[in-house]
Amino acid sequence: MAMTLRLDDEGERRLRLAAEEEGRSMHAVVVTAIEDYLARRNAKEFSGLADEIIERHATLLARLAE
Repeated sequence: MAMTLRLDDEGERRLRLAAEEEGRSMHAVVVTAIEDYLARRNAKEFSGLADEIIERHATLLARLAE
């Protein structure tokens, strides 16, 4: 999928510097940033679901732990 990313001048400058420091393209840095964001988002969703399950089944889990 093709898309356009519009950054202000400062954002573009910072992205370009980061890419140069890492020896990667700006595209590669942006793709990595998106992948990291989605991984953290998914981990947060999973953690929330796990907390919900633990709370919902606290009595059963306590009995199993005995």
